[in-house]
Order: sequence, then C-alpha cells, then structure tokens
Amino acid sequence: MFVLSFLSMYYSKCANGYVIRAEIGEEIQEALRQFAQAVKLKAAFYQGIGALTQVELAFFCTDLKVYDHRFFNEEYELICLMGNLSSQDGVIVPHTHVALGDRNFQTYSGHLVRGVVSVTLEIFVSTVDIALTRKEDAILKYKGLISARRTHLKIE
Repeated sequence: MFVLSFLSMYYSKCANGYVIRAEIGEEIQEALRQFAQAVKLKAAFYQGIGALTQVELAFFCTDLKVYDHRFFNEEYELICLMGNLSSQDGVIVPHTHVALGDRNFQTYSGHLVRGVVSVTLEIFVSTVDIALTRKEDAILKYKGLISARRTHLKIE
C-alpha cells in the first residue's frame, strides 16, 4: 500500500488496476485527478462507495444545452460512484456520476461536480490500454468521450 504525499489517500496496485481509500476532507474530483497524475494513468474506469458531504451535483439539460446545478450540504451515504478518467487538452478529467442517500433514505443522483469525503471513500480503478479523450459534440455542446481506435458500427 502506498500513500500519496499531497493527499491523505491510500492506494494499492492490483492486476486490473488500483484499489483506493480516500480519507475525511478530501475532495473527490481533485483527488482522482491528482491520483491519475501521480501514477501516470492515461485512461481508466472506476466505481466506489463511501460517504460524502458538501456535494454539488449537476444534470445536463439537453433542451438548453447547459447543466442545472444543485448543492447538498448534509452528510450522505455514497450508494454508488461510477466514472471514467480521460484527457481533455492534455489534462486528466474525471467524469463521475453518483447516487447518494440521506438519513431519511431519500436518494439523489447526478453528475458529480464536487464532493468531500465525510467518513471514507473506497474506489476500484480499472485501467484500460487505450487513450481516451473528450471532444465537443457539435449538436449537444458537451464534451463526449472518444478513442483514437474507435470503430463505427452501422446496422442496417
């Protein structure tokens, strides 16, 4: 197990990627970005569970082509965290979606803009052997995932 000096997270390398444990006070998106830089990840997929506070979620409104943002400042059970790491203009970009539960068992979900670990966060990172990047979609005006080795499948 290794400790990243600028973060309080711990990680272990395994056959399919990494197992990460983030600590109280860490902001998830920044921690994922710094982790990817530290271990020189170009692309990966991840999933996790834990507990968060100071959460900002977003929902992409296709009709307006903008994100609607909501803030959640209580403590939430992180039921599911899923996402991918890719690059945009040479910078690693974590793209994360979450489902959260509150103390009344009500759930909230969306695109994670930011969230701070309130108890712990456990993430499994699966590495991939291709570079993934983000490119502006001309129609919807969001930055979609692409791969240089992609194949277009047309079914007639």
